[in-house]
Amino acid sequence: MHQKTNQQQINQKNGQNGQKKRKFMLTLLTSACTSIITTAAFSTSAVASTLQSQLFTIPRDAKLTEKLLDSCWKNRENIKNQQTIIDYLQTKPTVPNNYNIAWKTARLVYFIGNYGVGEKQFVDTKAGVALFDYGVNSGKVAMKLTPDSPDSVEGYYWYAIDLGSYGLAKGIVASAWQAGDGMKALKYAMKHNPTYHWYGSSRVLGRYYQELPGIFGGSSSKAEELLLSATKNEPKFDNNWIYLGQYYNSEGDYKKGLESCEHALALGDSLDGAYEEARYRREANSCVTLAKKKLD
Repeated sequence: MHQKTNQQQINQKNGQNGQKKRKFMLTLLTSACTSIITTAAFSTSAVASTLQSQLFTIPRDAKLTEKLLDSCWKNRENIKNQQTIIDYLQTKPTVPNNYNIAWKTARLVYFIGNYGVGEKQFVDTKAGVALFDYGVNSGKVAMKLTPDSPDSVEGYYWYAIDLGSYGLAKGIVASAWQAGDGMKALKYAMKHNPTYHWYGSSRVLGRYYQELPGIFGGSSSKAEELLLSATKNEPKFDNNWIYLGQYYNSEGDYKKGLESCEHALALGDSLDGAYEEARYRREANSCVTLAKKKLD
């Protein structure tokens, strides 16, 4: 631990108090992108994935089906397809009482609202409130229809993810007050299928504990425990290491922050989609830059 002067402690305290709530959910689930990603920013494999996406159209009155949702997900890397999906989802098609359709709708909402052409339209905007609310409600449908199978946690997981994005668009107070519902859903997912989405429940729940003020249930020690668990159980997923590195940077342990994020970059293209991986690389580089600057 580094010794700090009284003025440094005062500055840090004042800064943290003001920033804690402002930061909550901004980095929690979306780590909002700063620009629309083009194929020029992708690695070779990511470009290949993008080029393989097939153009399609969706009638505005089309019913939600699992086949339609699978097609959207498979071809989501194409910019034109993304706008097509946006136009369709904004009609708020009825989510039927079907588990797979409900959770896949919630997942698609998360992607389309946070990446590509949807980023500027929905991240931290009024339009995002309506879109992510639709995703949250889709997740609720899925949770009610969760099969008896012990590993069926998709509804709970994507509900929590969309709830975070909704909170970001709605505002800081909504984010904090609704965090409990998201954490409860993530704890369910972690209990019944901790491996889902590369130990996503541990990773995201760890970020909840990191970003939340103590009055709302935040805990630095719980955050570290969960984030370390994610990297231990799924060491090949770069975003687990990035979350851990960002945590250490936020705690002032820049040496560990640097090591974690450099490890993430060393993994190269990891396990997620092209747009997701491009964002992870940017975040890892930002994490490394900050750690090096503080260590100099």
